[in-house]
Amino acid sequence: MFKKIKGTGTGLSQHNKVFSAFAASLTASKTLGNGEIVKFNKVWTNINNDYDQITGVYTAPQPGVYQFSCSVMTQNDKKLRVYLWKNKERTVAIYPGYTGHNMGTLNMVLQLEKGDKVYIKHGGGGREIHSNTGSNYSMFSGYLIR
Repeated sequence: MFKKIKGTGTGLSQHNKVFSAFAASLTASKTLGNGEIVKFNKVWTNINNDYDQITGVYTAPQPGVYQFSCSVMTQNDKKLRVYLWKNKERTVAIYPGYTGHNMGTLNMVLQLEKGDKVYIKHGGGGREIHSNTGSNYSMFSGYLIR
């Protein structure tokens, strides 16, 4: 059951005073440390500056419903498992497999309160994430729906 979000009206014509959206990619392959937050360091969009490329964490600027997406690629014949986290709660995982280079994608809609943190974090198993500056295979994005 969803709870009513404070300060919102009904209908799709309601506009938020604050809009937030970001898109960032990883510019190089890396071996993630156990439980490491992935720091997507190439920021393409950061409306309202709510994504911190140094920490890899997105902070919700207001209560609302948000959409998040993440795509990751494994290094050749290596494993990778990462999760989308909301604060200290693990939500959904990506486990692309390990034969050749494999892609995995997640999409998630989350109800957040102001100050909630969302990030991608290594979750056990494989730790090899692939990307490069020319192709930016691994990325993380999100935006406030309403």
